[in-house]
Amino acid sequence: MAGKNNNYDQNRREAMYWAEEWSLKQRRKKVFLALGAVVAAVIIGYAIYYLSILGSRTVFHSEEEMRAAIQGRFATDAYEDLVFEGDDVTLTYYNMSHYDRDYAERYGYDEYDDSVYEDKVEEWDYRKGVIRFHWMSEIYVDKAGNLVYYQQVFKKTDEPAPEPIDPSTLGNYHSEGEEEALPEEGEDLQASDGSEDISDDGGLGAAEEQQENREETQEAAEDAGVIPESEDQPDAT
Repeated sequence: MAGKNNNYDQNRREAMYWAEEWSLKQRRKKVFLALGAVVAAVIIGYAIYYLSILGSRTVFHSEEEMRAAIQGRFATDAYEDLVFEGDDVTLTYYNMSHYDRDYAERYGYDEYDDSVYEDKVEEWDYRKGVIRFHWMSEIYVDKAGNLVYYQQVFKKTDEPAPEPIDPSTLGNYHSEGEEEALPEEGEDLQASDGSEDISDDGGLGAAEEQQENREETQEAAEDAGVIPESEDQPDAT
């Protein structure tokens, strides 16, 4: 009778042992499946993100190919320039009142100079279509071959940089020291002419957009200890 009890106890212990082993294997299996699902989700998410990014950019076969493609002048409609010469880059924010006659006639001609910044390319990341600099923020090459800097699109152009207008030819120009007086009649016409307001919004919008981009560049330049060629700049309006 004692032998039978011993066999029963041993069989029970073995059954409990195998039950624990089976439960442990099942828990491990669930953990591995969960980890596998997380890894798969991360890989899939990264692949989608990576492909979506690359789908909106121009990539190149080599650093030399990318450098050769990104040379010369790239410009925006808001009087901003990027000029690449080898690994050297010059970023210029033109004073709109010096180049846009309609804007100068409407809002006046000011004496502030253009803002000119210089930097060097530190990396031509041809696989991702990204240009990295010493202090400037990254620029990427979009699918059309344009350069995108602070959400502003710079398009390649063979046209020369804009020529400044002669301020003395402006109807509202007053040389330094002269008292500026605007006729009330002109103000009345400005207020009553709705079509003129619509057309002027474009110029003012471009100026505000340029000012925003310039402030972001100025902040990055100050962080890097870089001073632009023209230090005195107008405040945002």
